[in-house]
Amino acid sequence: MPRRTNTRIRPALALLTALLLAGCSKSLLTAPDPATTNVPVVENARQAPQPPSLLGGALPIVDQLLNWVTVVTKLVRKDQEMVVTGHRWSLEFEKGSLSADATITIQDYDPNVLDVQFGPHGTQFPVPVTLSIDFANTDADPGAAHYNGREPALYWLNEHTNTWDEVPGRVDWLRKKLIVKLPHFSRYVVGTKAGWKHQPQRQDD
Repeated sequence: MPRRTNTRIRPALALLTALLLAGCSKSLLTAPDPATTNVPVVENARQAPQPPSLLGGALPIVDQLLNWVTVVTKLVRKDQEMVVTGHRWSLEFEKGSLSADATITIQDYDPNVLDVQFGPHGTQFPVPVTLSIDFANTDADPGAAHYNGREPALYWLNEHTNTWDEVPGRVDWLRKKLIVKLPHFSRYVVGTKAGWKHQPQRQDD
């Protein structure tokens, strides 16, 4: 349905959009801007918790309802081993991970911003699903010119407590992967561990 926008509020919306996009680019692990990029479409703004220890320091406690794009959709059966991959995200399902067959989705709004939604939202896994995240050429990559010396960490949005909670995992520095076991599906972002700043090991833990 076409939207009607009052021309008097367009400058304010443009300013808000610029501030939100600036905050997003600083708060999450990102790759350098490509020559051409799909700019996220800000549809609305709301108060939301700020992910802890993300790159770029303190940011306004503002979140946006972004133009989430479905990267991949795949049917996974409960008795099937399968890998579902989209952009920087790879989900490895074991037999028994699902209680019933499910159509799995991966959604993000920019392949170079490590912010993702997995669906069906809230799905619980009797056998955890292994998530591998490619952080090559981001601020967490020791080989990148803009490397900041910090270890990447995954956080999920806990909608019950309105907080971002860290998901335990390990870093494979050789393959430049952050690997975690997911007990459920939610929204996830990649940030950094607080206080961790030194040269990482150059081998797989």
